[in-house]
Amino acid sequence: MIQRTNKLLIGKDISRDAHLCVAGASAAAFTKTTGIEDGEVIVLDKNLSILAAGKTIADTDTIFICQGTGDTYDYTDEEGTAVSTVRKIILSDPIEGKLVKKFTGTSYDAKSEQIDTYTLTGLVPVVGTEYFVRIVYKDMNEHPGQFTQTYRIIATDALLATFVVAMNAKINAHSGRRVNCTTNTTTTLVLTGRAIPGCTTGTSDLEEFRMVEFESFLNYIDSDGNWAINTATAPSPVRTVADYGVGTWELIRDMEKRALPYLGVHNFTMFPVQVPTVRVVKDETYDMIVIEHDKSYVSPDNQYVKQAPLTTVLAIADNAAGPASNQAGDILAVLNPWMASCPGAFDNITI
Repeated sequence: MIQRTNKLLIGKDISRDAHLCVAGASAAAFTKTTGIEDGEVIVLDKNLSILAAGKTIADTDTIFICQGTGDTYDYTDEEGTAVSTVRKIILSDPIEGKLVKKFTGTSYDAKSEQIDTYTLTGLVPVVGTEYFVRIVYKDMNEHPGQFTQTYRIIATDALLATFVVAMNAKINAHSGRRVNCTTNTTTTLVLTGRAIPGCTTGTSDLEEFRMVEFESFLNYIDSDGNWAINTATAPSPVRTVADYGVGTWELIRDMEKRALPYLGVHNFTMFPVQVPTVRVVKDETYDMIVIEHDKSYVSPDNQYVKQAPLTTVLAIADNAAGPASNQAGDILAVLNPWMASCPGAFDNITI
């Protein structure tokens, strides 16, 4: 059961139009062929006019947030004038000040893969003994049992450096491995999860973003042919768990795809799937603004006003290497005062 309908607006790393950032007479251009750019996000009042910074709920009790897209069209207006190259926009649901429940912002946070570090100081390899690294993967829910990969070497001398180099080479020689092995020193082995190609390649990936998560074991075969733990080392590695991050392009892509059914796209099995132009940009990084609010509507059962829970999400390119004009800063200059004036008296956010 759907508990809260989401609408996602995505701002690109672009230079903003000054007349859209500061409401004024020139803002009328917004309704024609000039003004809002592909990936530009602006805040509108209840009359769909540009809302100036500093305005409060006393000026407009409802706001909308608008995003320009890369799609354009031609039309003839009511006066018979042909208008060409009009940009299509995406408009948020109405955000009623009295029904805003939550207003939050989060800065981009990079993802990081899981890392298992084995410190092998004290391990003296025994010539002729078979050592192995066994990796049990925990992120493959579609596999009916445990999916594992095991890498084996036989010690050729008693030097730890030789052992480390040989195990490192053994693991990295496997083209189908799901981890990379590195050696920070001659006494350590470091296993790092690899990016999964099926969900980190591009915006058209079929799978949702996930990361390699695993348990690893460094053991040997004893004289009886049984697995044994290396008592000269810690039985478990020092682990840094996988961090999915915030505002990565993969997460925003998946959020955009999950919202497609709200636009009428329900078939994802019969190809080619007809979908709108993808708005997320590969390798871009995004700051997040989230507004949780209700929408009032007249119920068809008894003709009285009910409320439906909604979420409006703004993913704004963080301009880490882009133009000096900051979309998020301009948007928050408008949103912060208005949100502070709502009954919820929401704190200003910075991202």
